Amino acid sequence: MHWTTAKLIKLEKAERYFTHAWSEHLRVEFGEVIRELRSEIPPHLVSAYDQLKSKHKEPVVGVSQEKCEDCNAVLSPAAVARLSDEHEASICEQCRRFIYSI
Repeated sequence: MHWTTAKLIKLEKAERYFTHAWSEHLRVEFGEVIRELRSEIPPHLVSAYDQLKSKHKEPVVGVSQEKCEDCNAVLSPAAVARLSDEHEASICEQCRRFIYSI
């Protein structure tokens, strides 16, 4: 898994927790985590993540048995190979979400 994919997963979780935080203290903590993660991820990937998030509840989804868990598309052999590539983030060829191997 590419390091940015791992950070995008953390960002998605932090934003979900921020939205459901029941106290101001938790909102501040998650807000800081979100700012830090966004500063660590390359801007073009943050932009792509934000565009996906505006259209889809989950911009980062898992892959199981060579299928995207969101759109159920069977990934090409090249896309499956990219899942283990540590040099680039992987994207589903069908729904265009960021993907990672479960």
